[in-house]
Amino acid sequence: MKKTILIILSSGILLGQSSCDGFLDEQPISEISADTFWKNQDDIRAGIAGMYDGLQGVVSSRYIDWGEARSDNFTNGGTGVTSINFALNGLTANMGEMNWDGLYSTINRANLAIKYLPEITGSDVSETFKNHSLAQAYAVRAYCHLLGVKVWGDVPLMLETVNDRDFRPSRTSVEQVLAAVKEDLILALDLVDVNQISVYEINVGGILALLTEVYMWQKDYQKAIETSDELLELNRYNLAENPEEWKRIFTDPANSAEAIWSLFWSFEQDGSNAMAGRIGSSTNTSPFIMDYNLLEAWQNEESDFRRYLTYDTLEAVSTGAVQDIWKHYAPAADGLPVSSLPPTNQAEVRNSIYRLSDILLLRAEAFNQLGDMEEAVAILNLIRNRAGKSTLSQEMFANKDQLEDELLSERQFELFAEGKRWFDLRRTGKVIPVMDPLLRQRQEERGLSVIGFGDPGLELFPISRDALNENPNLEQNSPYSR
Repeated sequence: MKKTILIILSSGILLGQSSCDGFLDEQPISEISADTFWKNQDDIRAGIAGMYDGLQGVVSSRYIDWGEARSDNFTNGGTGVTSINFALNGLTANMGEMNWDGLYSTINRANLAIKYLPEITGSDVSETFKNHSLAQAYAVRAYCHLLGVKVWGDVPLMLETVNDRDFRPSRTSVEQVLAAVKEDLILALDLVDVNQISVYEINVGGILALLTEVYMWQKDYQKAIETSDELLELNRYNLAENPEEWKRIFTDPANSAEAIWSLFWSFEQDGSNAMAGRIGSSTNTSPFIMDYNLLEAWQNEESDFRRYLTYDTLEAVSTGAVQDIWKHYAPAADGLPVSSLPPTNQAEVRNSIYRLSDILLLRAEAFNQLGDMEEAVAILNLIRNRAGKSTLSQEMFANKDQLEDELLSERQFELFAEGKRWFDLRRTGKVIPVMDPLLRQRQEERGLSVIGFGDPGLELFPISRDALNENPNLEQNSPYSR
C-alpha cells in the first residue's frame, strides 16, 4: 500500500489531510483539495492506502501502550520514567502516549473516502470495487472510534470531514459512539464484496469480528453470538492445529486459516513497526517486560506450546525474567522458536487485529453470560486443547463468575502481546479486582506508599494536555489534572 501513497505524496498531495490543523493537527495542509483529487480508480486505491497508512501508524505505536502496558501482562523493564508510570498507574496528561492525533487523522481519511467515493464515476470504476472501498472506510472509521472508547471512554464522534480551522468538538458519550460504530459496521456489511479475502484489509470476516466485539462492549450477548455465527458460517477460518500453524498467524497471516484481519508490514515501505521498540528488538532494552507473576504462572504450564513460541523459556529459568517477546517473529531455520530479534529500525511485525481464537473466546463469554456454561466450557476447551493443556469440565465452576475468570485467563495466555488484555479487563469490569493487588505488590516492593489502584476513574487514560490546550471544549477524565 505504501508504494502507491508515496507516489501520490511525491506529486504534492497529502491524502487524508484537511485544513483542520486545530483539532487534527495535521501538517502540511493538502496542496490540492480533496474534491479535486477523488476522481478515478487510482485515486480510490491511493485514498484507501492512505487510510491504512494512518492506521498502521496508530496500531504500531499504541498496540502495547494502550492495550497491554497498564495490565498484568507487563511491568517496566528498566528505569525509564514512561514505563514506570505505566507499571505503577501513574499516567499523566503530558505523556506522548496519551495523544490521539493519529487516531483522528485516520478517521478523517476515512471520512474523506466516505464523502467523495460515492460521487466517483467512470468506466474504470465498478460499483463493486467502489462499494468495497467504501465498506473499508466505514469499518476503519468504526474501528478507530471503538479504540478511542476503549482507551478514553467518551470521545469526540467524527462522522464528517473537517474543513474549519476553528473546529473544536466536545466529547460524545460512550453509548452514542458505540451506536454510531455499530451503524457504520452494518453499512459496511451491506457494501462489502464478500469475495474479497485479503487478510491485510478489513473484509467481511473482519467486519463481523469487529461487530462481535462491539456487541460485547454493549453487553448485548445474544447479538454477539448471532454475529459470530455469521462469521463462522463464512467457512473461511479454522483454528491452527499445531505449533507451526499457530506461529504462522503472526509471521505469515496471509497463509494462516486462523487470521481474520492483520496489518501488513515491510520496513522498506512502511518504516519499522514501533511495537518492536516496546517489547522486543535487538538494538534496545525493552521498556516493558513480562510481569513476573504471569511469567511464573506460564512457566508452570509446561505442556502449553505457546510458551516457547512467545518467549525464551530458557532465559526465564536462568534470569527469572523475560526481556524480549518473540511471538511475532519467524522461527529459525534450525527449528528453534526464533533466530534473532530485528533491529528497532527494521521490525516487520504483522499486527494481528482479529483472529478466530479471539472471537471464539468472546463467543464463550457471551454464552456464559446468557447461562449456557456448557457451550462456554466447550469453546474454552477448544483453545486449551489446541495449546496442549488439559480438558476442563463444567462442574469445576461453581458459577458464571468463576468461569468468566477462567475465560479471561485463557485469553491472557492466548492473546498475550496482541493488544487485548487491558481492554478485556475494562470490558468485564475486572480492572480493579485484578490490578489493585498487583499494584500493591509493586508499590511495596519499591518501598512506596501502598495505595493500590487508587481512584476508579484511573481506569480511563487521561486526555492529552496538548488536546486540552488546543480545545477548550474538551473535559479531562477525572481525577487526572487538566
